[in-house]
Amino acid sequence: MTGRLAVDRIRWFYVSLNILAAEPMKNIYRLAVLLFALALVPGCGPGWDGYKNGYSSVGPVPSTPWAGDESVYVVLDQTSVQVFLAGMTTHDYLGARAVSLSELVERSGLTETPETFRYDFTATDGYDLLRKRYSDPTLLPGWDEMKGGYLYFDSRYDDLTAGWTTYPWGSALSAYLVKWMNGGSITLISM
Repeated sequence: MTGRLAVDRIRWFYVSLNILAAEPMKNIYRLAVLLFALALVPGCGPGWDGYKNGYSSVGPVPSTPWAGDESVYVVLDQTSVQVFLAGMTTHDYLGARAVSLSELVERSGLTETPETFRYDFTATDGYDLLRKRYSDPTLLPGWDEMKGGYLYFDSRYDDLTAGWTTYPWGSALSAYLVKWMNGGSITLISM
């Protein structure tokens, strides 16, 4: 528990006790709610500090550029560019070699303003992230997410999978872990 959070909880408890002391019989319901809330506090979980070690510290692996024939299509309007991963700088993503999604989009040369788009992923098995996210482009990754996103070789599927170092999507994270991306596409959608 962080210091700031502990101070806020103590302050809330102190104010609650002062209210209860003013008219104890009228506040029996408030006392019950307060005690119930205090009983739940330990079960709230560890917060960010308890989970931050589970996030990858991705760093470049300078001596090992990507080797292989994997590719992804980057699409803007009617233009599609096949981007081969061979030769791209690799990163360590959770113990797997990976290429940066932002570097992949930049390598396509389709736009000089990548921050103005959202990014849809379509796998070779037909999975489409935009459809999965209710056809709402605001739920797609933006450029900030793309800078923390990677395509890595996933040995479970013997193919490329999209992975992320930050998860702004909450419980919907699994929808963004798009598998079978070798030969798939990343479509730029104007916002």
